[in-house]
Amino acid sequence: MAEQSAATVRPAKVFQFAGTLVGTLIGSGFASGQEVMQFFTSYGIPGIAGSVVTTVLFAIFGAVFMNYGYKHAKSADFSSFRFFCGKYVGTFLEWFTILFCFLVGIIMISGAGATFNQYFGLPQFAGSAIMAAIALASALLGMKRIVKLLGSIGPLAIIFLIVIALVALATNWENIANADAAIAAAGDSVIRGVGDSSAWWIVGAVMYVAYNILAGVPFISKMGTEAASRKEAILGGVFGGILLGLCAICLNLAMLATYSEVSVQEVPALQFAVMISPVIGVVFAIVLLIMIYNTIVPMIVSVANQFSSEEKDPVKHKGIIVALAIVMLIGGQLPFSTLVNVVYPFVGYFGIAFMAVIVVQYIRWHFSGKKNVE
Repeated sequence: MAEQSAATVRPAKVFQFAGTLVGTLIGSGFASGQEVMQFFTSYGIPGIAGSVVTTVLFAIFGAVFMNYGYKHAKSADFSSFRFFCGKYVGTFLEWFTILFCFLVGIIMISGAGATFNQYFGLPQFAGSAIMAAIALASALLGMKRIVKLLGSIGPLAIIFLIVIALVALATNWENIANADAAIAAAGDSVIRGVGDSSAWWIVGAVMYVAYNILAGVPFISKMGTEAASRKEAILGGVFGGILLGLCAICLNLAMLATYSEVSVQEVPALQFAVMISPVIGVVFAIVLLIMIYNTIVPMIVSVANQFSSEEKDPVKHKGIIVALAIVMLIGGQLPFSTLVNVVYPFVGYFGIAFMAVIVVQYIRWHFSGKKNVE
């Protein structure tokens, strides 16, 4: 890629990169509040430091992969995984992310069931079945236009969530001082992303970054190819990471301030909206369901595309989509909080290993001068 100028930076483009990165990595799992609850809030006040660590790590790795995408925009073998980890481990990670997409689909089906149940009173299976049926129809009919249209509300939905969280925080600020006591009083009912005490807050923070980064690597790298300069790519990644971390900090503080009310819910963030107003509760429940829909459809199609081509064998492709939807519906009957607690840490360990490899490779390449990745 020929640089227009080594210092070319388009502020609007940097903002666009940052916003897209946030919208992609946050998704509906973050919007439900369950992820932040388990990986930050459950550790009490130390979890605030965890969310700060997360912000720094997101900024660093966002910059790393945006920079990779920019530098390798014209590469015929475009793969961050293989570039950093080699042919065999890199290929394994590429397929592992497909497995993660499948597991995220299951989590989203469960999250839809939990949302329908928590706010509208429908049984878990009924809510999950509704979402699975809508997602299946969309995937089979190739309703890309609808998915893209609904996906455009992502940034607005995140702003809506943050505003709700800040209102909940402002009206319950004094409760943060008692957050550790409230968590201790909850005893064994507290579900943590990793570990069994607040001392694990740093591991929880790294784990949260790890599984998000692992899933977002292909997209972030691809986005880097659109940058006009290395500086623009890096700034987009840095600001995107900072915004992502700030969102987690806001939601975490709000949950600490309202722990007794939100910790007993499968969809904690929905409780924020309900506490403010029943009308806002309805609106947020609908927005959350749209975000879940917009997450699960691409997941089903992405997994199916790895095993068959819609153009070459449409019958087989549709059959795989149907099978995936059925399996996701069955797996989605497990509690939403349990799935988050099992799947994300499982993927996170691979993500941590990947992050460690990147750090080692950067150090090795820096001293050997074998690859220009600086």
